[in-house]
Amino acid sequence: MWFIWLTRRYSKKSGSSHRWIQRQRTDLYTRDAKHYDYKSRAAFKLLQIDEKFKIFSQKRISNVLDLGAAPGAWSQVALERCRKGSNILGVDLLVYQPPNGSSSMQANILSKKTHESIKEHFKVVEMEKLKQKFQPIEVISNQSAFEIQAKSVIDSESELSRLEKTEQDHTLENVYYDELYRPVDVILSDMYVPFPQIGGFANQTTNMPYIRMANTSGLSFRDHAMSMDLCDAALITSIDLLKKGGNSVFKFFTGKDDKFLEERLTHVFRQVFRFKPKACRPESKECYFVCLDKVDNFVDKKEVFRAA
Repeated sequence: MWFIWLTRRYSKKSGSSHRWIQRQRTDLYTRDAKHYDYKSRAAFKLLQIDEKFKIFSQKRISNVLDLGAAPGAWSQVALERCRKGSNILGVDLLVYQPPNGSSSMQANILSKKTHESIKEHFKVVEMEKLKQKFQPIEVISNQSAFEIQAKSVIDSESELSRLEKTEQDHTLENVYYDELYRPVDVILSDMYVPFPQIGGFANQTTNMPYIRMANTSGLSFRDHAMSMDLCDAALITSIDLLKKGGNSVFKFFTGKDDKFLEERLTHVFRQVFRFKPKACRPESKECYFVCLDKVDNFVDKKEVFRAA
């Protein structure tokens, strides 16, 4: 009997769970996400941000870093909005299936090793693109195809040798250059507030973190404080990995300290906008800083965090 009583007790949904289910059923963006095959309604937030600020509109954009990427809705939008052949990398503490055409990395963005792994990922991708670019092509003309193909092979090998030598020089002789290497054109941060994780730890993370990104707690002051920490982590990532002229989007929860975060952002980007997409629920304190045109490849982190 006690087993039946427990089953009935815990099978009943709480009031908050019932309200959440009802809200999901009636939510326009949730329905549209299913219709357009997006992994979550969050896709519409990024679509509305891009519609207003054109963060993906520049032709040179090819590398996008999606922080807190699971389940992958923002990576889907990036794939749609970026030019063909762009490289989208999602980073999250959670294991998830990235959208077709993008990559994923289970890692903690607070780790320096993760930053190094991200750099290495984009380096490898760029080298692969160059190798494909210089593949020999057979051309039929008055000149024999054999001679043209042979010339193409020689040119390709020479160019690849030069690139590999340059890469070796940077690795072995020019550590300072490697420190200044900024591979990313756009950084997106839709990270949630972390809470302690009791079990289900994975071994693929870079530094075995004891926290995971999850839903908000419902305590506005706690969500605000933790979101400021996550935004600072995303800001450091932008300083270390974002190219000069690059764009970033940071999700945060409004509160008394967000003005200090905004001040820090103005030292890294030429334009900083506070924006709440229509896809955000009206009662939510969720908001976004849209940051355009990074001032330089190198930005002094000490100066940025001392300023505010």
